[in-house]
Amino acid sequence: MKGKTGSLGTGTSLAIVFAALAMLCAPAGAQEETVDFWMNRAQELYHNGSIEEAISAYDEALNIDPENETILIRKAFELMVVGKVNESAETYEKALVLLDEDLEEDPGDANAWQDKARVLRSLNRPEEAAQAYEEALGAYDQRIEADLEDADAWMGRANVLLNLGRWDEASAAYDKVTELKTLDYNVWWRKAEVISAIGDMNESVEAYDRAISLIPANDTAELALAYAAKSEDLAVAERWEDALEAVDKSLELNPKSGTWWHFKAFILTELERKEEALAAFDEAIRQNPEDVSSLQWKASLLVEMKRYDEALEAYDEALDLISESDTETLAQTWLSKGTALKKTGKQGEATEAFARSLALYEKAILEDPGDVVLLQTRGRALYELGRYDEALEVYDQILGSSPGVEPHIFDTTAWIGRGDALRALGRNQEALDAYNKAIELGPHWSNAWYGRGESQRALGQVYNATMSLLVADKLGYEM
Repeated sequence: MKGKTGSLGTGTSLAIVFAALAMLCAPAGAQEETVDFWMNRAQELYHNGSIEEAISAYDEALNIDPENETILIRKAFELMVVGKVNESAETYEKALVLLDEDLEEDPGDANAWQDKARVLRSLNRPEEAAQAYEEALGAYDQRIEADLEDADAWMGRANVLLNLGRWDEASAAYDKVTELKTLDYNVWWRKAEVISAIGDMNESVEAYDRAISLIPANDTAELALAYAAKSEDLAVAERWEDALEAVDKSLELNPKSGTWWHFKAFILTELERKEEALAAFDEAIRQNPEDVSSLQWKASLLVEMKRYDEALEAYDEALDLISESDTETLAQTWLSKGTALKKTGKQGEATEAFARSLALYEKAILEDPGDVVLLQTRGRALYELGRYDEALEVYDQILGSSPGVEPHIFDTTAWIGRGDALRALGRNQEALDAYNKAIELGPHWSNAWYGRGESQRALGQVYNATMSLLVADKLGYEM
């Protein structure tokens, strides 16, 4: 969920963070180090890409209020983002204990039931999550029976129905909220997000436009954010031209936003307008000269365009900006640079880059052995160095210790990595089984379909291989 959401939300979009930042109006020096201060600080750090520091800010908030479920749930989510799946699961479990205590005291607490459902879903306990959502729905319905104009209860009811997949009822409930708060742009904004998730993008655009029309004309920051959120949902719906128009309006209002210049570049890339995308990445970098992420994306795009010398120059610029203490980012950039060198045929330099990347990953893992992202990318570095048995051990380690927490990104990529290593070892049937498992968890991963096709071809399954490779191509797989 983007823009104006409830206390926790369910999505990961940039606009969540911007909505939080819009509330950071007080001068920093005037703020006491309260829970709210650290929560706002955490969201600001997340927006800046400093997720580890954001987690530390949540820890500061927990030092003040150690039994705050909202802080624990947000921290757990961000731990998942950085690949600390076991620590994420443990943090969710702590929040679950506190929520159960709250519900023991007040079994009719609809918000607590809803938060419990979200935690259970994140812990991959879908049946219990569905039951908790039903309890939340019943509690919201009781509030509505007591007061038919309780807009917050209608909003809660709508959110629950959405999570239960009862789209039509959810849409009707959001309609009721807009009836009760006709001139509240936040409500229209929320409806727009939800309708886009349900799938009716035309109605969602109408709701966004209604929200934008209600935002005061002098509130350019909020208007820019609304257009950006609209652009993001249009991009999710793959309405790229419309998304570009919306992000351009956002940038007209806030031309100094490096983040949205980066997003514009992403949209232009999808539209195959690569030269314009490069210009947008350059503008993002001009707005924030230390924007390593935009340099990395720019380098990747240059590789795709086969402009390898420029790509290597961009990777070198990124490497110059990255602090020596940021071992993980250094490792990832050396890995990407190695891939670019490999494509140029500079195998010796590529091997050196992969070796540097591996050494950095191993150093980072010593500092943080529970980080799944580090383990996975170490596996990829081992694969690129031709150390396939060791890569396979890494992916087996990840899959053996995974708690299976949604959205299964790390499990999916581990199965793909396992398939790649097995295929390189000539164990094609096992590789095919691994790719099939990856596709079961993440059906839109083009590299899983590609690996599946290559394994099938090696096994003599010509027709199946042709179909799998066709799907990989449709999903955008590139060699």
